Amino acid sequence: MKRAISFAVLLIAASLKISAQEVVQNNVKPVENALSQVTKLEPVSFNYDKTWAEKLKLSARPQYGFVGADAKAAVPNIVSVQSKDYSAGKNAFKSATITKVDYESLVPLLVASIKEQQQQIEALRHELKMLKSQGAK
Repeated sequence: MKRAISFAVLLIAASLKISAQEVVQNNVKPVENALSQVTKLEPVSFNYDKTWAEKLKLSARPQYGFVGADAKAAVPNIVSVQSKDYSAGKNAFKSATITKVDYESLVPLLVASIKEQQQQIEALRHELKMLKSQGAK
């Protein structure tokens, strides 16, 4: 009897199995010139204005990031402008815009720039080794 129940449970579990479909990524290309883009970014510390932070429900604590307009000039694909509504009285709302940097999208650029720097370091090491071996002769 126990085997029959176990088999029935296994059969039901197998029939309920959900298959996942992988989403295809198109136009996959390596990131190039990441270092030149990343070096244009100027990290800053800042606070949102207390009044705006309260109105828009933003943190008033010190933060690290980039000035939105500067980041957009350096790496346009990681910056977006969002509109946020806030209360302007009883049943009245106004809208304010916030420039947001998509830090998650910045990570691949950072990795690519580190790899570019590593290639430069390796080339310099090789050149230094060659110069040292020529000087030893």
